Amino acid sequence: MSIDDDIAVLEQVPMLKALGRSALRLIALGAETRDLKDGEMLFRPGERIDGAYVIQAGRFALSADPAQPGKPLEAGPGTMLGEFALISDHVKPLSATAQGDCVVIRISRSMFLKILQDDAGAAIRLRDFVAHRARQSIADVLAVRYALDPGDHKPH
Repeated sequence: MSIDDDIAVLEQVPMLKALGRSALRLIALGAETRDLKDGEMLFRPGERIDGAYVIQAGRFALSADPAQPGKPLEAGPGTMLGEFALISDHVKPLSATAQGDCVVIRISRSMFLKILQDDAGAAIRLRDFVAHRARQSIADVLAVRYALDPGDHKPH
C-alpha cells in the first residue's frame, strides 16, 4: 500500500485524525506494517506494549481471557488498539487474536511522542481531543447513572 493509503486508514481513527494531515504523513512514514495469520495473537493480557496498532485489514477478537468461553468483543479496520500505549507505559488488559488474515499498522510510542514534540499544533489538537473525549465519557457515565437511578440528579 502507498503512504496515501496508510494515511487514509490512519484518518479513520478520530484521535489520529485530530493530529492533522502533516502529522499523519510522518506517522505513516515511520510506522511498521505487520501481517498476522488466523489465530495469531497481536498481544496478550498483562503484556507491556510500547505502541498502538491500527487495523488496516481483517478483524480481531478482544478478550480479557482468551481461554474463557463467551463471545469476545471484535475490532475491525480503522480501529486503533492500545492507544494509551502511545503516551504512557501501558499493560494490556486484553488479548487481540486475529480472526482470519489481518494487517495492522504499528505506531511506536517513541515516534509518536517525537512527532508531538516537533509539532506543537498537533500536540494541542491531541490535548483538545482527549479533553473533549473525557468530558463526553463523564457525560455518558452520568447519563447511565441517571437512567439507572432517575431520582438521583444531585451533584455529589
